[in-house]
Parts: sequence; C-alpha cells; structure tokens
Amino acid sequence: MQTSRFQLGLIATLAAGLGAALSSSPAIGYPSGPAVSSGTNPVWAFAGTLPGTTTVVLTAPVDQDMVVTDVLITGDSGHERAYLNLQDGTRVLAQDVRSSGSMAQPVSHQFSSGIRVPAGTYMNMGTQWGQTLNYTLSGYYAQP
Repeated sequence: MQTSRFQLGLIATLAAGLGAALSSSPAIGYPSGPAVSSGTNPVWAFAGTLPGTTTVVLTAPVDQDMVVTDVLITGDSGHERAYLNLQDGTRVLAQDVRSSGSMAQPVSHQFSSGIRVPAGTYMNMGTQWGQTLNYTLSGYYAQP
C-alpha cells in the first residue's frame, strides 16, 4: 500500500493540532484574599528581657496585623509560668519555663497558623511568680 503526499500532510497536520491542543499553558496563581503584606520585607523579630512584671512585648502598626509564628522563652533560674495575652485580655499562650543553671529548658513554639495581633493593638507578656524571663518573638506583617 502506497502513502500519498496528501495523507502524509494530513497526518502531520493532525499531529501538530493534537500536540497544540494538549500542551499546557503557564500556571498563574492569584491569592484568594489579603495575606502577607506587599512590603519589601514583611518579616519581623523582637527580643528582650521581661523584668518580672507584665510588659507590652510588641505593638502592631495601625495599618497592619502582626502574626507571631515563633516564640522562644528562657528563664534565669527556677520555675516560672509565662503568659502571652492580646490587648483584649485573650490569653494566647501559657507555658511553664523551667531553668536550673546550665540545665535550662527553654520554651520553644513554632505555630503553623500563627497568633494574629490585630492592627493597632498590642501583645503583652507576664509571669506568675515575677521572675525574670528572656524572650524572642518572630513572625510577619499581614494586611488586616
């Protein structure tokens, strides 16, 4: 059986058309809503020493929420209970901190969804027995 030029042309055209129809287009992702700030560096970190009294440890800007993703708390000595509270009094973390010289057991949390501090409000930290604690908080800015 002999193949004509017409048949070869038709097969080539159909193959090219099928290839074009099955080829994938570039993927384009669109966010479903406001998430991370469009700033150049939306990541933040704060560290300090809690002097044994309830203290404001971070304040969100009036135009952005702050999302706390990581918390590290260490004590100087003994046993202490640390609290993180939002401005409205909502307790978002209550954790025992145990330290004994070089045997310190720091509190370390990585929150997959984070703790949101609403724009224009603050988060404070307190202790139950008034001992000194050291803390590091980190996260990112987000649109309210």
